[in-house]
Amino acid sequence: MTISLKIRYSNSFINYKKTTEIGFIIYAVPESVAKIKNTHFIIAIDNSPSMVKNGNLDIALKSAEKLLETLPQGNTVTIIEFSNHPKIMYSGATGIKVNINKESGATTRFYELITFIMAMASQNPIPTKVILLTDGKPIDKRNIKDYEKLNIPKNMEIISIGIGSDYNETILSLLADKTSGIFYHIDDPSQLPTLFEEQTTNNVHALNLSISVPQGFSPLNYDMPIKIPIVDRLISVYGILTVPPGDKDYPVNIIANYDDPVTSQNKSLSYSVVLKRANEDVVNANLNKEVDAEIKYYKLLRDYTEALEKGKEATKIMTELKQVAEETRKEDLIEYTQKMTGDAKTDLSAATRKMRQ
Repeated sequence: MTISLKIRYSNSFINYKKTTEIGFIIYAVPESVAKIKNTHFIIAIDNSPSMVKNGNLDIALKSAEKLLETLPQGNTVTIIEFSNHPKIMYSGATGIKVNINKESGATTRFYELITFIMAMASQNPIPTKVILLTDGKPIDKRNIKDYEKLNIPKNMEIISIGIGSDYNETILSLLADKTSGIFYHIDDPSQLPTLFEEQTTNNVHALNLSISVPQGFSPLNYDMPIKIPIVDRLISVYGILTVPPGDKDYPVNIIANYDDPVTSQNKSLSYSVVLKRANEDVVNANLNKEVDAEIKYYKLLRDYTEALEKGKEATKIMTELKQVAEETRKEDLIEYTQKMTGDAKTDLSAATRKMRQ
């Protein structure tokens, strides 16, 4: 067993007469580790004129070459340059030194790139980690709804990176959210070597993790269905279970399925709890305030990111978020929240990292 399943919840009692919301935190806890293998890494780099002119393309290609060289052997890498159309510049083994040819294009056909990569991931259902880098807005599909409709393969995780001020952060954030990935915003291309180095995955605890939750459960930091292709760290899923009123106790079953990287076998873990019916006084008296505060925090963080993505005023939510961060007494949440700027690119980037790191 390379991971275990642990659960914390805000209350073990539910109301007879009223709908009860119970906060749940689901942990996939690393227990042992294996060297990563049979995983596909795809690196897609924008080679539009702005990337070439600013020298970003040179830095990005050198960073990709270094990442390719440092990834453990036994995996595959595909490096793509895109602007006019996606073009594969390298496809082969990891752990070797390769020089990638530089070409330049004229536009940013981003939607075409995404569908191209999706087709690649669909052809081979092994875990696929995609690193996308761009500094411009799409010219083929600009409406966020086109990206919301994408049926992205479940074996695909996207790390999206935006450089500068002229890209669409809502699209990059959406792609990260839909694939249990992370969105990064950077102002200075000199940050790229370090950022690419951080994407080096040497060891894993599980692959193709899926977490099945009861009806009425709404995750706050992952999208449904909850699928995580590469588990290389502790996974924490925050969510709210809405339980309708009634006379009977309420059984809750949570199941995790994953591929064990040590034995290469599919394994299953389960956790069950029965929520007891009680009157409102008992429910209120048994509230786990620590868990409840964390759930409130991640609910507000999701509300905040959604407001930023829609271009809505988010100052009030930010103020509430800072108050609840103090209530959690967790230094990492307090420190993160204090660094919020109100800038959509900066805060969306930081939010996806806080939600999934």
